[in-house]
Amino acid sequence: MSTTSLDQEYQLYKKKIWYLSSIFFLLSACQAVWRPLKTSIFSKMVGASFTPDAKLGVLFVLIPLIIFYSKLVDWLRRHQLLYVFTLFHGIGGIFFAILFMHPVYGISNTTISGDRWIGWAFYFFQESFSAFLSTSFWSFADSINNPKDATQSYSLFVIGSKMGGILSSAILYSVLSWNFFPDAVVLPYSLLGGSLLLCSAAFVVYLMIKTIPGYYLHGYEVAYKIEKERSTKKKTMLESLKGAFDGLLTIIRLPYVMGIFLLILFYEVIIVIFDYRVLMIADATHSSAGSLTAYYALYYLCMHSVGLLIALFGTFPLQRSISPRKLLFVFPLVSLVLISISYIFPTAQVFFIVLVLLRALNYAFNHPTREILYIPTTKNVKFKAKAWTDAFGSRIAKGCGAFLTLIMKRATPLYALFISTAISSSLLTAWIIVVFFIGKTMQDAVDNNKVIGE
Repeated sequence: MSTTSLDQEYQLYKKKIWYLSSIFFLLSACQAVWRPLKTSIFSKMVGASFTPDAKLGVLFVLIPLIIFYSKLVDWLRRHQLLYVFTLFHGIGGIFFAILFMHPVYGISNTTISGDRWIGWAFYFFQESFSAFLSTSFWSFADSINNPKDATQSYSLFVIGSKMGGILSSAILYSVLSWNFFPDAVVLPYSLLGGSLLLCSAAFVVYLMIKTIPGYYLHGYEVAYKIEKERSTKKKTMLESLKGAFDGLLTIIRLPYVMGIFLLILFYEVIIVIFDYRVLMIADATHSSAGSLTAYYALYYLCMHSVGLLIALFGTFPLQRSISPRKLLFVFPLVSLVLISISYIFPTAQVFFIVLVLLRALNYAFNHPTREILYIPTTKNVKFKAKAWTDAFGSRIAKGCGAFLTLIMKRATPLYALFISTAISSSLLTAWIIVVFFIGKTMQDAVDNNKVIGE
């Protein structure tokens, strides 16, 4: 290959990385604004005590959405799925912003009641956004990068996302802390700001597809060729109907994909228990939706700031020097240490710090490392199975965590501590065992040019 060709390829590589980092920057900036709004608005409209019930209810809302998403995978091209995600939630954000401006049904009404359906609907809408954000972005990134590109660039995507999260959460916290405007004005317009960020992300996707040649967006070439052959085959009516459940069937059929599903399950169950404890403490000390939103904006500002440091000084150098198989062990081992500290010193401050560190480590280190597992897989695994693992699987885990939280609410503090310690320790032990087997399978696939799920 000539020097000119190498230079052109490097320029295309840099352009692709810049576009993907920018997309993740915008998506994470939106998430950093919307997540505090989800928690605070639901708590001050419906009631924080209903949060475990809402997490269980999300499971029933997501099933039809994932089935519909699975059909979209068959009908649309990879980048078009990102268009659907960003524009659907962008328009939805505008709709809820208008509702929240209403003097009776909106934020101006400070009555807390389980009958306020707008609060429930907003929570489910936000859970849809959170569930499909990871799936939509990372499925697209996994499909247009090969394993070598991933180890070189995935940490850069995370750095972009952390910068977006820091900027937007800092702005939200500053605006709410200054108290220049009432909550009924600031919160709906913050929601509108998130919608604008999502529409901007859709525009960046459009620019990327228009300016980068298609041949440079193949990703793992072996998997790309197999999917190209499959796309030319016509499907029967039965195969088309079955396609809606391909992702779920793939998880059941392939131990490798089930292993990825379990990694998400273990993390989410543990994090829900911590989340609920921190929420109840915060809800008791903040009387309005605005002050509770400011608290969570500060929390996400801390999380993204710590995450940026982890991405710069941990993920970035480690992904370039250590194999993904070894890196998969880091997060569960560090989590074991952090959880042990929280149970030795069970104070509100320690729970807050541990929650920030666990989330920061997950988003900045564990998530981009886990995503590499999807690269040597078929489109069905990257998109359909990933939707079930990331969207539904994480919500099943949150539902399990919520159920355990409801049980611990009825237990004495000492017994509740014993239950959560036993559950967390068991999950972390199983986590390490699963990591060993799926890491070995992925390494074998890459070394021998295999495609998992073929």
